[in-house]
Amino acid sequence: MPESAPPFEDVNERAKEDWKRETSPFDRVRSVMRTAYEPMSAAIVAKKALTSEQTARKHLRSLVEHGYVAETASPDSTGTLYQRSTDSLALEQARRILDETDTDTLSTRVLEMREELREYGDRFGANSPDDAVRSHAEIDAETLLKWRTTRRNLAFAEVALALSAVENPTGEPEAV
Repeated sequence: MPESAPPFEDVNERAKEDWKRETSPFDRVRSVMRTAYEPMSAAIVAKKALTSEQTARKHLRSLVEHGYVAETASPDSTGTLYQRSTDSLALEQARRILDETDTDTLSTRVLEMREELREYGDRFGANSPDDAVRSHAEIDAETLLKWRTTRRNLAFAEVALALSAVENPTGEPEAV
């Protein structure tokens, strides 16, 4: 007589159980906020972090105090919403850039991006993509996106250079 197949196991449920067993509620709340690009209520964070709303709220307050998360009022003024702070996003991106790029290459790239932005400004007679749009400049969506992306990338690169200068104020190559 053939053996019956084992009962079907939901892989997602198993992964959630493992995550809950192997991590603390704080770590799960922080993980949820790390990938949160839209503001969320404590209740939603709690559900995603597999913890109670009270516990999520406690950890969210701690993350706010440490600058990792920002609080905002909900549009309907019924409560507080939480989202990743722009400061922590910028520092994380700067750290990633420094891990992947040496400062000489980064400095060169910053100069190139500044020149690229100057060229956009000259071409469209505006200091920013938004100014160009407001002045009704003839600018296609792809160029507008490239201009905005270059501005954002330059900002991250400049933060990375500043962080590098703080970590290595002498500018000397670090001993390995």
